[in-house]
Amino acid sequence: MFGGAGAAFLLARDEQGRAIGCGALRPLQPGVAEIKRMYAAVAGQGVGSVVLAALEAKAKSLGYDEIRLETRRVNTVAVGFYLRAGYREIPPYGRYVGRPEAVCFAKPIGSTSA
Repeated sequence: MFGGAGAAFLLARDEQGRAIGCGALRPLQPGVAEIKRMYAAVAGQGVGSVVLAALEAKAKSLGYDEIRLETRRVNTVAVGFYLRAGYREIPPYGRYVGRPEAVCFAKPIGSTSA
């Protein structure tokens, strides 16, 4: 699911080498990547922000112009995190169409984005 061209998996480790966060990037459609499996072992320490920034930089280096992602609407911490990171809510896409528990986001990352 995460292998191949245009995909990446990032694992964040602490000073002792323990995994403390991760995230994946996969092609969704031409010019658009999807972030999957974002996770931080402990909230509020900046790990999620570092992982997200690294995935955005990787997506940009791979030539993507936009990133999309989905999270559960009841996960208000994640919803707030993505909104603060500059993502905007979009209509459901792909497998999330017709799933009211899902909330989808997008963020432009191309050279013309701010």
